[in-house]
Amino acid sequence: MTEALHLPPLPPCAADMMLGRLATWLRLLGADVSYQSWISDADLMERARNENRLVLTRDRGLLGLPGSTPRFGVTFDRLPDQLAQVAAHFDLTALVPFSRCVRCNVPVKVIPKESVKGRVWEYVYDTQEIFTECPLCGRLFWKGTHPARAREDLRRMLGEDLARRIRWGEPDDGFSQAPHRKA
Repeated sequence: MTEALHLPPLPPCAADMMLGRLATWLRLLGADVSYQSWISDADLMERARNENRLVLTRDRGLLGLPGSTPRFGVTFDRLPDQLAQVAAHFDLTALVPFSRCVRCNVPVKVIPKESVKGRVWEYVYDTQEIFTECPLCGRLFWKGTHPARAREDLRRMLGEDLARRIRWGEPDDGFSQAPHRKA
């Protein structure tokens, strides 16, 4: 057995304002990560406490505050290093990629193909069978080129072994996470 199998799963998290890109990529992987770029330290800690979230932070001051709210200190500046650090401490392989809206952090829902007619380009409608939608912002998602690029980016950031163990779900590549609205 590999060491990664003994890591705890990544719990729901609250990311501080310095970790927006990390929050986005963790959401892409399927992690529940709340993030607001404008949130104060006090509000972040209160939210994490009220919602039973682990605080992801680069702020040493937050790490040193008294209290029982769990915190994880991210020590790196660059996204690949940040993601690798989280992956070294938590098992990311149980997450379901492309299952959350990367903007809203809300689980997306599979919707009938017919409901997107006129909301997406005709080519997309004709070539795709499965669509998901964010129930909060209304963004539509479908299998496209974004998942393959995201997988390749993750392979570079996390390494081949971990990227291969991530469950990419059905359909094989998941759904595109670009905002898709017909202009």
